[in-house]
Formats: sequence, structure tokens, C-alpha cells
Amino acid sequence: MNEVIFDRKKYKTYKDFYSQIYKELDGAHTIDWEDYEDLHFNADFLDEFLWYKEEENIKYIFLNFDKEKINQQKNYNDYEFSLILKIFERFVSRYPNNTMEYRFD
Repeated sequence: MNEVIFDRKKYKTYKDFYSQIYKELDGAHTIDWEDYEDLHFNADFLDEFLWYKEEENIKYIFLNFDKEKINQQKNYNDYEFSLILKIFERFVSRYPNNTMEYRFD
């Protein structure tokens, strides 16, 4: 199983996170996504993009994501981070060959 690690400390905003997701999951070499530069900071695009990764058996590790704090949605950035995490959670529940885990360092 491949591991992909997303470290919250590396992202100033949710836009940085979207860009990193596209890069880490090799969006530039994913059919139907080659002409994109990123996911246009769009939750619907992320949801569709992950569908192309359903058979890749990836363990998604979310490092330093305080889910409780993010879910309080005190600002727009938290709102967007919350959406992204919900999309990943739904994705791994639908395709259990993929997993996700929250860690803190």
C-alpha cells in the first residue's frame, strides 16, 4: 500500500492544500486531468478526481490536522479544510482498499 502524507503545517491556506493533493496524486498524469494545473480549489473537482484513484490502494495520512478545531469552522479556511477532509473520509468509506489516518508529530 502506498502512503501519501499531507502535513497541515505546510499549508497556509486550503488553496495550498488543494494544490498539494493534485501534485501528490499525480494529477498531471491522470486521465481526464492532464490539462488541469490543479483542482481549482473546488470540492466537487476533488470528489471527482479521487474517483480516478479508487483502485490505487493508498493510505492517506493527515499529519497535524486538528479535526475538532477545523470542524468548528471559525473562518473560511477551516470551512474548506473541513470539506476536503469529509471528501476523503467519504472516499475511503466507499473504497475500503484505500485508508486514511490522522497523526500528530
